Amino acid sequence: MPTDTISLIYDHYKDTCSIIGGAVKRRDRAMLLVIIAAAFFAFQTIFPSAADLAVTDYLSFKFGLTLQVDLAIIGNVVWVLILMFTLRYFQTAVFVERQYEYLHQLESKLNSAIGQELITREGKAYLAAYPWFSDWMWMLYTIILPALLLLLTGVKIAQEWLRASGEGYTFGLFVNTGVFLLIAVSVALYLGLLHQKKK
Repeated sequence: MPTDTISLIYDHYKDTCSIIGGAVKRRDRAMLLVIIAAAFFAFQTIFPSAADLAVTDYLSFKFGLTLQVDLAIIGNVVWVLILMFTLRYFQTAVFVERQYEYLHQLESKLNSAIGQELITREGKAYLAAYPWFSDWMWMLYTIILPALLLLLTGVKIAQEWLRASGEGYTFGLFVNTGVFLLIAVSVALYLGLLHQKKK
């Protein structure tokens, strides 16, 4: 293979590494936002009155609102936010996984062109003797976190339906249910995609 072609592939390899690095940072930020929103959900599920009071006090302090705030609308907004953060996290995590596969192909082409296994940082060297902690982190990011998110939102929506059975059904409840279904489908597709990739 001509030297110019090898140089071109190597430059593309370096660019791909940079793209993956940026995507990993975006994935981690999205995951942090999902955790923050899920923590608020957990707090609201376990201590609903305290959560409502905390939100009211915060809005009053931060924005000087003296009017009664409809906390159901804030709840709808939190549901939509957690869906947006979750979708962004899954989308970026899948992008990163796909880019690593592509990066491994580039390494293979480079090594074939060079005639020796010289560039293996993201491929063979990374995967060789893969530490248990890295396996644990992979499970945490890709299986445990989505499963906990599904469990938490499932408990939350069940709690909202139970409350509505005594207080009356609202449009907001159906919006939240729709958002929960979108989260559930997204988690299932994400886990299915990762399971299929692992085979």
